[in-house]
Amino acid sequence: MNNNAARNTSVNDFFDTLADGWEARNYPPEKLEQVDELIKSLPLAKAADILDVGCGEGVLQPFLRKYAPADTKFMALDPSSAMLQNLSSRFPHVHTLQACAEAIPLPDASVDMVICFSAFPHIADKSLAAKEFFRVLRPQGRAYVLHIDGREKLNLLHDSHHAVKGDHLPCPKGMGIIFSAAGFTPVEAHEGPDHYHFCAVKN
Repeated sequence: MNNNAARNTSVNDFFDTLADGWEARNYPPEKLEQVDELIKSLPLAKAADILDVGCGEGVLQPFLRKYAPADTKFMALDPSSAMLQNLSSRFPHVHTLQACAEAIPLPDASVDMVICFSAFPHIADKSLAAKEFFRVLRPQGRAYVLHIDGREKLNLLHDSHHAVKGDHLPCPKGMGIIFSAAGFTPVEAHEGPDHYHFCAVKN
Protein backbone atom coordinates (compact mmCIF):
# COMPACT_ATOMS: atom_id res chain seq x y z
CA MET A 1 0.00 0.00 0.00
CA ASN A 2 1.50 3.37 -1.03
CA ASN A 3 1.50 6.42 1.22
CA ASN A 4 -1.56 8.03 -0.39
CA ALA A 5 -3.57 4.81 -0.17
CA ALA A 6 -2.59 4.38 3.46
CA ARG A 7 -3.54 7.98 4.15
CA ASN A 8 -6.93 7.55 2.51
CA THR A 9 -7.58 4.40 4.53
CA SER A 10 -6.72 6.18 7.78
CA VAL A 11 -8.97 9.16 7.00
CA ASN A 12 -11.76 6.83 5.87
CA ASP A 13 -11.62 4.95 9.18
CA PHE A 14 -11.76 8.28 11.01
CA PHE A 15 -14.92 9.39 9.22
CA ASP A 16 -16.53 5.96 9.57
CA THR A 17 -16.31 6.25 13.34
CA LEU A 18 -17.82 9.76 13.32
CA ALA A 19 -20.51 9.24 10.67
CA ASP A 20 -23.54 8.96 12.93
CA GLY A 21 -24.67 12.47 13.77
CA TRP A 22 -21.90 14.13 11.76
CA GLU A 23 -24.21 16.61 10.09
CA ALA A 24 -26.11 17.44 13.27
CA ARG A 25 -22.85 18.20 15.06
CA ASN A 26 -21.24 20.23 12.30
CA TYR A 27 -24.13 21.99 10.54
CA PRO A 28 -26.34 23.99 12.91
CA PRO A 29 -29.15 26.05 11.34
CA GLU A 30 -26.96 29.07 10.60
CA LYS A 31 -24.48 26.84 8.71
CA LEU A 32 -27.30 25.23 6.74
CA GLU A 33 -28.44 28.70 5.71
CA GLN A 34 -24.95 29.30 4.31
CA VAL A 35 -25.12 26.00 2.42
CA ASP A 36 -28.50 26.98 1.01
CA GLU A 37 -27.15 30.30 -0.28
CA LEU A 38 -24.07 28.58 -1.68
CA ILE A 39 -25.98 26.01 -3.71
CA LYS A 40 -28.52 28.60 -4.81
CA SER A 41 -25.65 30.60 -6.36
CA LEU A 42 -24.48 27.75 -8.61
CA PRO A 43 -25.51 27.51 -12.30
CA LEU A 44 -27.58 24.36 -11.91
CA ALA A 45 -30.13 24.99 -14.67
CA LYS A 46 -28.34 22.87 -17.31
CA ALA A 47 -26.80 20.28 -14.98
CA ALA A 48 -28.48 17.01 -15.92
CA ASP A 49 -26.06 14.89 -13.87
CA ILE A 50 -24.37 16.16 -10.70
CA LEU A 51 -21.66 14.36 -8.74
CA ASP A 52 -21.24 15.25 -5.06
CA VAL A 53 -17.66 14.27 -4.14
CA GLY A 54 -16.92 13.72 -0.46
CA CYS A 55 -20.64 13.81 0.19
CA GLY A 56 -20.62 12.68 3.82
CA GLU A 57 -24.15 12.19 5.12
CA GLY A 58 -25.53 14.26 2.26
CA VAL A 59 -25.64 17.81 3.57
CA LEU A 60 -25.83 19.20 0.00
CA GLN A 61 -28.60 16.94 -1.22
CA PRO A 62 -31.70 18.82 0.01
CA PHE A 63 -30.38 22.04 -1.52
CA LEU A 64 -29.32 20.44 -4.80
CA ARG A 65 -32.80 18.97 -5.15
CA LYS A 66 -34.32 22.32 -4.23
CA TYR A 67 -32.48 24.34 -6.88
CA ALA A 68 -31.59 21.89 -9.67
CA PRO A 69 -34.08 20.96 -12.43
CA ALA A 70 -36.62 18.33 -11.45
CA ASP A 71 -35.13 15.72 -13.79
CA THR A 72 -31.54 16.12 -12.60
CA LYS A 73 -29.80 12.91 -11.59
CA PHE A 74 -27.73 13.02 -8.40
CA MET A 75 -24.71 10.90 -7.57
CA ALA A 76 -22.80 10.99 -4.29
CA LEU A 77 -19.28 9.66 -3.78
CA ASP A 78 -17.51 9.02 -0.50
CA PRO A 79 -14.96 6.44 0.71
CA SER A 80 -16.84 6.05 4.00
CA SER A 81 -19.43 3.27 3.90
CA ALA A 82 -21.00 4.56 7.12
CA MET A 83 -21.50 8.03 5.66
CA LEU A 84 -23.05 6.57 2.51
CA GLN A 85 -25.40 4.33 4.48
CA ASN A 86 -26.70 7.36 6.36
CA LEU A 87 -27.08 9.30 3.10
CA SER A 88 -28.98 6.49 1.40
CA SER A 89 -31.43 6.19 4.27
CA ARG A 90 -32.22 9.90 3.99
CA PHE A 91 -32.06 10.36 0.22
CA PRO A 92 -32.91 7.10 -1.56
CA HIS A 93 -33.12 8.89 -4.92
CA VAL A 94 -29.35 9.53 -4.87
CA HIS A 95 -27.04 7.00 -6.51
CA THR A 96 -24.13 6.37 -4.13
CA LEU A 97 -20.56 5.41 -5.02
CA GLN A 98 -18.15 4.16 -2.37
CA ALA A 99 -14.78 5.24 -3.72
CA CYS A 100 -11.99 7.77 -3.38
CA ALA A 101 -11.92 10.93 -5.47
CA GLU A 102 -8.73 9.69 -7.12
CA ALA A 103 -10.58 6.73 -8.70
CA ILE A 104 -14.15 7.70 -9.55
CA PRO A 105 -16.12 4.66 -10.81
CA LEU A 106 -17.91 6.51 -13.61
CA PRO A 107 -17.40 6.57 -17.39
CA ASP A 108 -15.63 9.40 -19.17
CA ALA A 109 -17.77 12.48 -19.88
CA SER A 110 -20.73 11.28 -17.81
CA VAL A 111 -21.57 14.26 -15.56
CA ASP A 112 -22.17 17.98 -16.00
CA MET A 113 -21.01 19.21 -12.60
CA VAL A 114 -18.68 17.98 -9.89
CA ILE A 115 -19.10 19.60 -6.48
CA CYS A 116 -16.53 18.91 -3.78
CA PHE A 117 -17.91 20.61 -0.69
CA SER A 118 -15.94 20.66 2.56
CA ALA A 119 -13.91 17.61 1.51
CA PHE A 120 -10.99 18.54 -0.77
CA PRO A 121 -8.42 18.88 2.05
CA HIS A 122 -8.94 15.19 2.91
CA ILE A 123 -8.06 13.95 -0.59
CA ALA A 124 -4.53 12.52 -0.46
CA ASP A 125 -3.62 13.00 -4.14
CA LYS A 126 -5.27 16.27 -5.12
CA SER A 127 -3.71 16.36 -8.58
CA LEU A 128 -5.04 12.91 -9.43
CA ALA A 129 -8.47 13.85 -8.10
CA ALA A 130 -8.54 16.94 -10.34
CA LYS A 131 -7.67 14.71 -13.32
CA GLU A 132 -10.55 12.42 -12.38
CA PHE A 133 -12.92 15.39 -12.16
CA PHE A 134 -11.81 16.38 -15.65
CA ARG A 135 -12.26 12.86 -17.00
CA VAL A 136 -15.82 12.35 -15.76
CA LEU A 137 -17.03 15.81 -16.78
CA ARG A 138 -18.64 16.48 -20.14
CA PRO A 139 -17.29 19.34 -22.28
CA GLN A 140 -18.11 22.68 -20.64
CA GLY A 141 -18.72 20.85 -17.37
CA ARG A 142 -17.76 22.60 -14.16
CA ALA A 143 -15.81 21.44 -11.12
CA TYR A 144 -16.28 23.25 -7.81
CA VAL A 145 -14.27 23.18 -4.59
CA LEU A 146 -16.36 24.92 -1.95
CA HIS A 147 -16.26 25.67 1.78
CA ILE A 148 -18.28 27.85 4.11
CA ASP A 149 -15.25 28.43 6.33
CA GLY A 150 -12.01 30.21 5.56
CA ARG A 151 -8.90 28.32 4.49
CA GLU A 152 -6.73 29.36 7.43
CA LYS A 153 -9.42 28.33 9.91
CA LEU A 154 -9.87 24.96 8.22
CA ASN A 155 -6.16 24.21 8.06
CA LEU A 156 -5.68 25.05 11.74
CA LEU A 157 -8.72 22.94 12.67
CA HIS A 158 -7.41 19.92 10.79
CA ASP A 159 -3.94 20.28 12.31
CA SER A 160 -5.51 20.12 15.77
CA HIS A 161 -6.57 16.49 15.24
CA HIS A 162 -4.07 13.71 14.61
CA ALA A 163 -6.32 11.81 12.19
CA VAL A 164 -6.55 14.68 9.70
CA LYS A 165 -3.39 16.61 10.57
CA GLY A 166 -1.89 18.04 7.40
CA ASP A 167 -5.15 17.86 5.44
CA HIS A 168 -4.82 21.38 4.06
CA LEU A 169 -6.82 23.35 1.53
CA PRO A 170 -4.52 24.88 -1.11
CA CYS A 171 -4.62 28.61 -1.67
CA PRO A 172 -6.63 29.73 -4.74
CA LYS A 173 -3.43 30.16 -6.77
CA GLY A 174 -2.27 26.67 -5.85
CA MET A 175 -5.70 25.26 -6.64
CA GLY A 176 -5.53 26.94 -10.04
CA ILE A 177 -2.19 25.27 -10.74
CA ILE A 178 -3.57 21.85 -9.80
CA PHE A 179 -6.65 22.18 -11.99
CA SER A 180 -4.83 23.78 -14.91
CA ALA A 181 -2.43 20.85 -14.97
CA ALA A 182 -5.45 18.54 -15.13
CA GLY A 183 -6.72 20.32 -18.25
CA PHE A 184 -9.18 22.78 -16.76
CA THR A 185 -9.52 26.49 -17.29
CA PRO A 186 -9.88 28.08 -13.85
CA VAL A 187 -12.62 30.68 -14.05
CA GLU A 188 -13.29 31.73 -10.49
CA ALA A 189 -11.31 31.68 -7.28
CA HIS A 190 -11.91 33.73 -4.18
CA GLU A 191 -11.74 33.27 -0.45
CA GLY A 192 -12.42 35.07 2.79
CA PRO A 193 -12.64 34.39 6.52
CA ASP A 194 -15.96 32.57 6.07
CA HIS A 195 -15.77 31.06 2.58
CA TYR A 196 -13.68 29.44 -0.13
CA HIS A 197 -15.00 29.25 -3.68
CA PHE A 198 -13.12 27.72 -6.61
CA CYS A 199 -14.54 26.85 -10.02
CA ALA A 200 -12.89 25.40 -13.13
CA VAL A 201 -14.35 24.52 -16.54
CA LYS A 202 -13.57 21.66 -18.89
CA ASN A 203 -13.19 23.45 -22.23
